[in-house]
Amino acid sequence: MRRILLCLAALIAAAVAACGGAPDELPRDTGRQLELSRDRIAAAIDTRERLASSPVAAQRLLARVRKIVATGALEPDQLDEFGLAALGELGLAAPALVVYDERQIPRQLDRDSLRVFLQKATTDPDAAIRRPAAIEVARISDLLGAADAGPDTTIPTRGQATTDYLTALESRLYPTWPDLAADLAATRADLR
Repeated sequence: MRRILLCLAALIAAAVAACGGAPDELPRDTGRQLELSRDRIAAAIDTRERLASSPVAAQRLLARVRKIVATGALEPDQLDEFGLAALGELGLAAPALVVYDERQIPRQLDRDSLRVFLQKATTDPDAAIRRPAAIEVARISDLLGAADAGPDTTIPTRGQATTDYLTALESRLYPTWPDLAADLAATRADLR
């Protein structure tokens, strides 16, 4: 009788954990999306560092981006082969302005981020490239919330726990955009 009660208690505990607990591992697609977000944040930080390194470097990068934009190939909403080639060039110059797919192929221009970049690249490096990083911080929070991730939930594409993933991104963001790092810290604190 005692053995039956112990087995029944174990089954109930397993059922409760399965219903209300965080998953052990995120879906692969969610892991890929988190990787893309991490990469775009890193690209934004690197671009910001290039802009802030010297006025000459900022002028060069801005001139390169303007030259690509001036071709007009990026103007249509639906990019043709010339637009996709220009998008690839822009991705080499300022990768945070481009949205990539899971195979790291440039797929879309972030037009609003480009507009801000063109306005502020030489006067305010932090503001010039902050928008792509902010978008990805919000996306990370949404992805982890939708997946009901816990602190120890594994990201399959990284083999890393969500807490470790967020902590690494926070430390990378903090020197440049402490408010975005704080947003990730809040996301990490919300993991259950």
